[in-house]
Amino acid sequence: MKKAALFLIACVASVTILAGCGGSSSSSSDDAGGGGATSRTISGTATAPAGAVAFHEAPSLFELALNVLIPPAHAAITGLDPVGGATVELLRVDNAGNPVGEVLAETVTSITGDYRLTLPDGVNLAGNLIVRITGTGTEMRAQVVDQAVNINPVSEFVLRKFIEEGTDLDQLVATDVVTLSGKVDTFDLTAGNDLSDMLAKLDQEVGEFVEQQVAVIKAQPGDADSVTGDYRSAAFSLGLHDSDNDNFGTFANDMWRGQFDFADGGGNTVAITLEGEESAYSNFSGMSVATGSIYYETDIDTESENLSGTLTDSGILSIEGAFEEEINGDNAFRYPSVIYNLQQVQNTGLFFLLSQEAAVRYGTTDTNGDDEPDALNPDDRQGDEVFRALEVFARSPSGMSDSDLSGAFGRVFLETYAQTGVIELQTEVNVVTFNGDGTFDYGDATGHRVGLESNGSTYQTLSETGSTGDAINVSADGDIISAGTEDGQPVPTDGFINDTFDFIAFAETENNENIWAQFNKTLMVKLPDSAPDVSGKRYRLMLLSVALDGVGNGSSDIEMINSQFNSYVNLTSNTAGTLNGSFTLVEKTGLGGDLVVEQDTVDEPLTASIAANGATTLTLAGQDGSNIMEGFFNQDASLGVFTTRWVPQGGDPNELGLVVLIDVTE
Repeated sequence: MKKAALFLIACVASVTILAGCGGSSSSSSDDAGGGGATSRTISGTATAPAGAVAFHEAPSLFELALNVLIPPAHAAITGLDPVGGATVELLRVDNAGNPVGEVLAETVTSITGDYRLTLPDGVNLAGNLIVRITGTGTEMRAQVVDQAVNINPVSEFVLRKFIEEGTDLDQLVATDVVTLSGKVDTFDLTAGNDLSDMLAKLDQEVGEFVEQQVAVIKAQPGDADSVTGDYRSAAFSLGLHDSDNDNFGTFANDMWRGQFDFADGGGNTVAITLEGEESAYSNFSGMSVATGSIYYETDIDTESENLSGTLTDSGILSIEGAFEEEINGDNAFRYPSVIYNLQQVQNTGLFFLLSQEAAVRYGTTDTNGDDEPDALNPDDRQGDEVFRALEVFARSPSGMSDSDLSGAFGRVFLETYAQTGVIELQTEVNVVTFNGDGTFDYGDATGHRVGLESNGSTYQTLSETGSTGDAINVSADGDIISAGTEDGQPVPTDGFINDTFDFIAFAETENNENIWAQFNKTLMVKLPDSAPDVSGKRYRLMLLSVALDGVGNGSSDIEMINSQFNSYVNLTSNTAGTLNGSFTLVEKTGLGGDLVVEQDTVDEPLTASIAANGATTLTLAGQDGSNIMEGFFNQDASLGVFTTRWVPQGGDPNELGLVVLIDVTE
């Protein structure tokens, strides 16, 4: 697993938690978990965007003068002002955020935004106990899970996310709320014009980060012992880079294969050891596709790394990555803290991760006078780097034999290719049948290819004739050593099969002396004997794709698209359902263009067609075109793997990618 960073383009300038910043601080209390102490006080500071004057009256001349003598508290989000003279109310809310009962206590903020309240007898700290200030048509709230409670856009944003995700507020653990608010505070953000604008900015910049944490916080603990074992992983990563100083950019590919040990760390803690990793990386860089060039490198890392994960009863294995700075020669990188949420396929040793990674790139400086760069130079910001990766973790079998690999498997495939003058993506779908004797039959394949060349975008349909009786060599622990033959010799490959012999993954790459580079990802699931029933099932959607459009002389568009964690396909029957989710779009005009990030929310109906062998087509049709997902469900419809393509109305496809659907029906 690579060090990842949540998408925060141009927002990661400092991660220092400033004194008096928003969100609940973790100062000690006698009853931070809500356990019965009374006659205590809570206190904090209320801050709001400078334009949110409706929260309080305009300050008097005396107050303005006093503010010079008593400076307001400094907030982590620049552009926030203290809210003076505002009424602070203490009350309970239900899980929808609606007030329950009467106001329990109230006070007024000082001219510096400070307040203090005494908890009435019998009122305990809890996630459903809040303080709020109200203005014309709006309010700002904070959960009272600690005795130090600041009221600001972050506290309001975090509470809204808990509510949106259906969290049982009164069951929240105090430390979870405090920690989450504090992590949001570490991002250096600028306030919007008013509260509504500020909340929108927070949703764009840290919404996905918060939602991933909330999904874990609200869930019940899982059984760590149930997922122990040796695992293999394979990741396929796409990246876009830009430059602040010139029209130079990169289309990047990264691929890695890792070996892990998952052990029971007690309770719902999984002790994870990364035992080794093989990787390949390429970047296609330049001012345009027509003039870009390839850099390619590989690496083998045998150094182990220890990680800790938290397993929920909903099958989320969550791993936290801390803020990091990295120096690599003349370049330095800043990575904010990040959450890796691996989603388990129900009751199996099989997990999928769609990571959202980013970094801000800086120049370096020499701080000790030895003429060697040794520190990041915060005044030399050089560009942004954004990565998205689809990674699978599969528990390895032991004592596997040829007879264990048998039956029909549905195969989906994604490939990228780059060289001077061209970027291409290709997808394929077909059925592969394993005969249980070390051979397989490769069925006829169909697919699509989109490209961006010096003179424009391209598209073509693909077809490939299958073969029979090809040899496959698999070790006792599920490592696929070779598949097929070429010139009478086995073809080495990089793939593996899981411990239940019903899932296969390949991750492979080639290059030619830095002239061209090619990366591909294959996912395969064992097919059912009859059409699976998906009625009433809810699937977590993991989508990764790239769109190529225009010409290669600088007026082209290169766009990377990914689904956010809480995106779902809900199937009401075997023929219909809905897609509900949010998508991040990272776009640049031309290879050397600046990165632009947008978010899109989808809540639309889709149609489904499911064949007897689990082959499935899902179609999301709209006025501008259609998203078509082609692939397969496995034997119990707990997992689906698909290719995806976007077909503009009246045009050819210009976007290709992979989709994974994991059953998370409660």
